[in-house]
Amino acid sequence: MFAAVGLGTNAYFSDTEASTNNVFSVGTLDLKLTDSNETDQDGVTASFGGTGLKPGSSVGPATVTVKNSGSLTADHVDIKFQSAVTDNATYNEADLGANITDMSTVLGVSALSYGATNLLQQTVPGTFDNASIEAADNAGNNDGALTMNELGSVTLQSLAAPAASGGTIVFSITVGIATSVGNGIQGDQVNVTVTFGLYQDASQHIS
Repeated sequence: MFAAVGLGTNAYFSDTEASTNNVFSVGTLDLKLTDSNETDQDGVTASFGGTGLKPGSSVGPATVTVKNSGSLTADHVDIKFQSAVTDNATYNEADLGANITDMSTVLGVSALSYGATNLLQQTVPGTFDNASIEAADNAGNNDGALTMNELGSVTLQSLAAPAASGGTIVFSITVGIATSVGNGIQGDQVNVTVTFGLYQDASQHIS
């Protein structure tokens, strides 16, 4: 008697290969600033200003070039202005007349631009197109002209960002002192800080 046993044999072909070297690298946003005597720096100093100013003096246009040295496309740039005034402690009113304790109120901003955008544009005379600058003027003397005192409270948001990998946009400012300003600012000083921020997302803004 024979018992028949069936043996099933499966011999399928197979081959395996690996996908290697899958690297996830993070891009960069890298803001660099350039002024008249410093190039591609993380911060610059004395970009604009002047000594020995007097009524009728004008300084500028002074420029700061904003550059995205990183590999990522940024969404926008914000610019924040801050000013601090040092009044002449030895000013002699008896000799020179009434003192102007805040020089920034008579330091006029006659030109202000970012790239091709004239930030002082007035489609309607006396009213700045830029809402932040108009609000600052309204909070000041509301005369349709911008002073450093008013600009010192302004933050400009969502401006165009320079292109990645070396794109640049130029910021420019001109300031001056009207000839009608008398002795009251002699020996005074205004220290202005302009902070630039480069941001990836529309929700981010300078603080």
